[in-house]
Amino acid sequence: MFGRRVPPNVVFLLSLLLAVVCGLVCYKALSVSNTVGGVIAGIFALWFAVDAVRSFGWNRQK
Repeated sequence: MFGRRVPPNVVFLLSLLLAVVCGLVCYKALSVSNTVGGVIAGIFALWFAVDAVRSFGWNRQK
């Protein structure tokens, strides 16, 4: 956006942080039998974890 790219290491750290937070929300939701919220949070956790792995690969290519 606006001709600037976010550095891969920043994307990695933020994606990893969001994956952990979503994973904790997923665990908490599933532990109180909120399946829909747990599944949604689990999908987001997986999404951010994959994004972190991809950005780690971008960082290694540099």
